[in-house]
Amino acid sequence: MKNISIIYSAILFITVLFHSCNKDLGNYNYTELSEITIEGIDSSYTAFNQREFKINPKITLSDNTTFNSEDFSFEWFTINTSSSALNADVKKDLGTNINLDTTITLPPGVYKLYYRIKNKKTDYQFTKTADLTVTSELADGWLVLNDIEGQAQLDMLSYQLAEMKYVRYKNIMEVYGGLKLKGKPKLVYYLYNRDIFNNKYSNRIYVGTDQETFSINNEARTWTDYRNLKTEVMRPTPANYHAEVIRSQGSSTLSYVLDNENILMHENVTQAAMYGPTLNRLSTGSRLNISKYMADYSGNFNAFLVVFDTDNQRFLVLNGTNPALLIPSSSDPDKFSPENMKMDLLYMERALTATNQFYAILKSKTTNEIKLLRFVHNGTVFSPLESEIVNQSSLLDQAEFYAVDPNFGYIIYTIGNKVFQYNPFSKSYTQILDLGSRKISLLKFQKLVYNKNNTRYKEFAKKMMICTYDPANPNTSGKMDFYEISLSEMPKLSESYDGFGKIVDVSYRE
Repeated sequence: MKNISIIYSAILFITVLFHSCNKDLGNYNYTELSEITIEGIDSSYTAFNQREFKINPKITLSDNTTFNSEDFSFEWFTINTSSSALNADVKKDLGTNINLDTTITLPPGVYKLYYRIKNKKTDYQFTKTADLTVTSELADGWLVLNDIEGQAQLDMLSYQLAEMKYVRYKNIMEVYGGLKLKGKPKLVYYLYNRDIFNNKYSNRIYVGTDQETFSINNEARTWTDYRNLKTEVMRPTPANYHAEVIRSQGSSTLSYVLDNENILMHENVTQAAMYGPTLNRLSTGSRLNISKYMADYSGNFNAFLVVFDTDNQRFLVLNGTNPALLIPSSSDPDKFSPENMKMDLLYMERALTATNQFYAILKSKTTNEIKLLRFVHNGTVFSPLESEIVNQSSLLDQAEFYAVDPNFGYIIYTIGNKVFQYNPFSKSYTQILDLGSRKISLLKFQKLVYNKNNTRYKEFAKKMMICTYDPANPNTSGKMDFYEISLSEMPKLSESYDGFGKIVDVSYRE
């Protein structure tokens, strides 16, 4: 009787188990038959870095029941298929809502976009994919530093390749980087170097005021990766520390900074040279006061910088990453002796001509004599090309702005609202522009520091840039005009961009 009871219980258990399994299987099949259909997602998208990006998909169920979003979880993400599987940047999460509403922070490139919906009860997943191309509106173009009521504002004329024109973006540091600059604007400068903290190549932009200077890593053409210049300088610095002048040796990754303490520094990570140590000194002496006018030579590995000692009225040279300045000599002392000029420096620059010659304008305090020097440099020897007395009627010493024309080697200078041209070969000068009631705030020829063989870049580097504004309305009347220079005719206006404030400095993000 006991055995019969055991057998009966076993048969009953198996029967119940069999019916239970049949019931669960039926429920599982029913759930899976209710498929999700996702519409409203295109096969490909183009998104702009630092811009809003939205997708609103339409979701339906195959059994025609109402889609309840609370029963599902959502995931938007991208996969960078060009990265290593071990790279943390392969997957980038974009959102967890039914709709995508985000700001793209991905570097420019091509990605696979994923939209994944997961049933919370069954864990069953539905996935939709699309191609996503991320580009930047601020890829290359003119960086324009404005003075707006005594405050700095960085704008950009971004070149749009498809339309072959520039589009203006205002206040890009605050809008795209979340950084509001403090103080009066002083400089903006693009260069190419290696980052001192990770040794990676970096398209870097320095933006500075009279209170601070920021270093922006713009390698991915974003504006959120920035730091105060103080963090790059390996010595204690004051609260209002900032750069006065920045110069770059282009693709050699060697750069120079003259700061508000009148300390000259250089940086070249490949040679373990960091900003900080004082370079404006001789190897056996203390710090020397140098002019803000510094002339750099680049184009090969024998890079150097020519500076002027204002107290001792002499030229000095910094070769490569040497830790101190050198006193140059002259191959023709009868023309001039660089170590003992007995004159003050008014202006110095390297002419962007094929000869890589240097121009320097000096004036004697005792005689008011104006002298123009042109020379080339070889090691620590200056080879004079010309040392001439300039006619004082040219008013070359009264100029507010100077520039050297890379086309013909002329000196362009401004006095008030007028622009003049000095020809060092015929020793003649002439007025080439009268800008009426407008005030000049900047004169320059753009110097290329990295992409020097780009045809479009080389064309605009030949043009004279003159920035002006209306003193009665300085905040919105700023203009940046480009002129073509010729041998026999007056400058011809070729491009004009307006709506700026008082333009203090301009650089080009190559």
